[in-house]
Amino acid sequence: MCFLRIIEVTRPIISNDIVLLRRDIFRKLKDDIYLRVLSTDKRGEEISKSYFYFIVDKLRKMNLLLDNAVSFKAVLPYETKNNTVLLEDGILYISSKKQMIFFDADDQSTYICNSCTLLSSCVPALKQIAYELGIQIRSDIPNIAWYRILESIKEIIIQYSVSLKLKLGEIPISNKVNYKEEEVKKVRIPSRSTNIQSTD
Repeated sequence: MCFLRIIEVTRPIISNDIVLLRRDIFRKLKDDIYLRVLSTDKRGEEISKSYFYFIVDKLRKMNLLLDNAVSFKAVLPYETKNNTVLLEDGILYISSKKQMIFFDADDQSTYICNSCTLLSSCVPALKQIAYELGIQIRSDIPNIAWYRILESIKEIIIQYSVSLKLKLGEIPISNKVNYKEEEVKKVRIPSRSTNIQSTD
């Protein structure tokens, strides 16, 4: 059965970036507390101060928060298999109406749209995403429409992405080389004249 949550966002929104999260980390965002902390900086009495800032720190490491602001437009899950990155079906999206739409299409084989209690909020949510991204909805069945919207988004990412930025400090490899600014300044490159010949 799919998972859908729609939450009003009161934090500032400062970015239109698309973030890719590993599927296991993406699923952690299903926790209502994670979504609440991501959407607002109001802690509330039911969350301890230490746990609130623990989650804030986690969300910052996921590149979803920058200081106090939401730093993404959309989040998509991915998995790796045989050294290949596979984009999965799911999305966390910030709409122009400042709504956080979380949809996870995990195990839709048991999903029956006609009897779903979330149908009245599901359809407007998928229509909002499709409208903002200029994607045409080609099915009247919500779960099929979600699938086709996500496929279109994945195709756009694959077609137009030009880079993938990773932090070396978060990758568990040996023999890391980290140059401090002062050490870099000590390196002097001897001046030499170089003749450059044009091939034109």
